[in-house]
Amino acid sequence: MTHMQITETIRQKFSESLPVYLCQDSDSIKFEMKPYLQPFEKELAIRELRALLSDKERIVEKYGYYLVRTEKSDEYFKQRLTYWQRLGRVYLEPTVQKSLELTQNGLSKTNEQQELHKARRLRYGPHDLHEYRGKFFPQLVRSLMNISGIPDNAFVLDPMCGSGTTPCEAIATGRSAIAVDLNPLSVLIATVKSSVVIENPERFLDTVSRYLKKRFTFKNTSPDAIWSQDDYDYLKRWFDTEAIMDLATILTDIRKIPEPLYRDFFLVCLSNIIRSVSWQKDDDLRVRKEVRPYDPGNAIAFFNKQAQEQLDKIHTYLCVLPRPSFHPSLTIRHGDAVKIDEILPDHRGKVDLLITSPPYATALPYLDTDRLSLIVLGLLPWKQHKETELVMVGTREVSEHQRQDAWEYYLKRRKELPSIVTRLIEKIAKHNHGDNVGFRRRNLPALLGKYYLNMLDAMRSAHSMMAVGAHGYYVVGNNSTTVDGQKIEIPTDKFLFEIGSIVGWHQNEMIPMELIASRDIFRGNRGSAEAILCFRA
Repeated sequence: MTHMQITETIRQKFSESLPVYLCQDSDSIKFEMKPYLQPFEKELAIRELRALLSDKERIVEKYGYYLVRTEKSDEYFKQRLTYWQRLGRVYLEPTVQKSLELTQNGLSKTNEQQELHKARRLRYGPHDLHEYRGKFFPQLVRSLMNISGIPDNAFVLDPMCGSGTTPCEAIATGRSAIAVDLNPLSVLIATVKSSVVIENPERFLDTVSRYLKKRFTFKNTSPDAIWSQDDYDYLKRWFDTEAIMDLATILTDIRKIPEPLYRDFFLVCLSNIIRSVSWQKDDDLRVRKEVRPYDPGNAIAFFNKQAQEQLDKIHTYLCVLPRPSFHPSLTIRHGDAVKIDEILPDHRGKVDLLITSPPYATALPYLDTDRLSLIVLGLLPWKQHKETELVMVGTREVSEHQRQDAWEYYLKRRKELPSIVTRLIEKIAKHNHGDNVGFRRRNLPALLGKYYLNMLDAMRSAHSMMAVGAHGYYVVGNNSTTVDGQKIEIPTDKFLFEIGSIVGWHQNEMIPMELIASRDIFRGNRGSAEAILCFRA
């Protein structure tokens, strides 16, 4: 099927005539909200619709629909709205966003689908490219772009981009994107996700298929030709010897690909199967060993299956995604968010919108979680992991000496932080710095101090990148700890809202978010609450 045929099939299959009592008002566009939204998403849905209307145009709720009399075309709203599934004057037709979500399971499943989804879809198209921990919701990013009112050719920034949801959505909607992350695997995934959305669907299908069917030979390669001795010795502790041979064979073929996008696409597909062929426990955040038998050739079979599945999903998504009217620019760099103004000096004072989801305070061992992929793919040698982990925002991996240094650092700079932050840190320290306290609890006060100081520097650096009056959205999560048998909440949302004000951001509001269930392997490590911090530069 061509991309036009796929789009038309979805449109016809999921369009329906309006009830008679609504059709009588043929001057109004009728909007149908997705039925499974959380309260905060319903609020965002209304806000994004209002942002696309003029001040004089009113939204009227009637019989479960939302009606607007406007001279703007149906197509204008179909192309932009996020939390709305269908709209029209006489017929309800799917929005582009809903059509993209309907491609989640690839072409065959899209053709078989006979009714609208009854639950949210977060992993459609490139957003399912990697089982990355702590993924951002693409619908939230797109709705915030609508609410901010930025033009189609705006610059969108994510200074802690993770797997690249913000730059991917920016590029997909025709905006330019700049992003930074300190994890090399994050940079790789984000670059692929954000680059693939402007690829021609037929070229993507033909190129990936050609490599899978003809170009990959999978001839045995010696691991010595792929990894340094230190990295090879480390991998032998976490993989069967035959699995290492298979991974070396796959890497050899991938590295022969001359086109960067396709070489990196296959590297991400390989990264996504590494856990399954290693001795790392499947559902564990940390790299803990569980020796399992390995059948020679499994890694190659898993890799082929993964690449084929991603090809099917992304190609179907690209067939439905409208092509932008101009070619947006994309810049994703490896670097520290606390120095983003130094990493991207040409963009200082020019960014139109910031959307980011910073790491939770001490919630995830970010680099440790990706350790095997980083070594296998040659992104970060094993000997550099500890020093890199130490400088990451939100790290929880420190030695006793590093803990002492971090605490001294906090004490020197504590006056830069709001008093509500320092009071809680020092309350926890009063108990956790005592005798007979485990190392994780002992580390917590220093790590919290380091986290909030890093966020202060990162938010100050990001603020310097913004145009006057530009919006900034920080989606943050809270967690908790236990002190002397009592559970204490760590309200990072309130703390960062105050820190943002200190470094120059103007506080608009804080929107609480209900936690949305996640199916990924890291769902058990989520915090107790989340919020959207809304600022203006």
